[in-house]
Amino acid sequence: MPFKDCSDILFCDTALAVQVPYETDSTPIASHTISTAQSSGWIWDIGLPTRRGVGHVYSSRHISDDDAERELRAYLGRQGKDLPVRKIGIRVGHREIFWKRNCVAVGLAAGFLEPLEASAIVLIEMSAKLIAEQMPTCREVMDVIASRFNATTSYRWGRIIDFLKLHYVLTKRQDSAFWRDNLLPETIPERLQNLLLLWRYQSPWFHDEFDRIEEVFPAASYQYVLYGMGFRTELEPQTFTGDNSVAQRALRENAIQTERLRAGLPRHRELLTKIMTHGLQSA
Repeated sequence: MPFKDCSDILFCDTALAVQVPYETDSTPIASHTISTAQSSGWIWDIGLPTRRGVGHVYSSRHISDDDAERELRAYLGRQGKDLPVRKIGIRVGHREIFWKRNCVAVGLAAGFLEPLEASAIVLIEMSAKLIAEQMPTCREVMDVIASRFNATTSYRWGRIIDFLKLHYVLTKRQDSAFWRDNLLPETIPERLQNLLLLWRYQSPWFHDEFDRIEEVFPAASYQYVLYGMGFRTELEPQTFTGDNSVAQRALRENAIQTERLRAGLPRHRELLTKIMTHGLQSA
């Protein structure tokens, strides 16, 4: 089946992966993936029960393998001096047809993009759900269901590409060709360009082409990235004559409650150790 290459939009086509042991058995474990931008890509850092999974995803057109490895080892510090590194090539893109006759491409068989948002996992789940719910009852309807599956899956891949590219087009970096090239209009999907223009004057919301029941990344996801990276929407000034003390009090109470809850929660390593020892316990 034909393959749609997307490396003209998403440049990262190579990864260097390494397993990093904890210095001690009590070293804190991060409860989230840490992503750190580099000169021509970014580094993931995932805390696991017995080690950290770390990798450098980069564009081979913008940096050599040797320089990318040097950036990775510099990130790891003295711990990463002698650790073996595994190189992983990425064919950036996806198939143009996912369901043909009695064959359906799911997961890596369908395509792959850089793992910035772990989109491959959610696509597997969504595709499996769609297949289970739409499994043809007879050969006569298979082509109809296949066409529907292909249209839905193609839409989802397109929206993932838009969302991943959004992380790059909001950059203010000009220190390397990688970041400058990501801002070139010809590398930004037209749909995303139109949305960015729209969002200069109104915030992302449900009707900005995010109106499907199962969106991979709904409008809220775009808001988190947009405003988290300093994007500004030029809203019309509003005249407010009311009392905002209620809102201020609610914010203070929320902050106090958040700190109270955090104080009572276990550390991540403590929680994982408990689960590994006793299993998941019912409430």
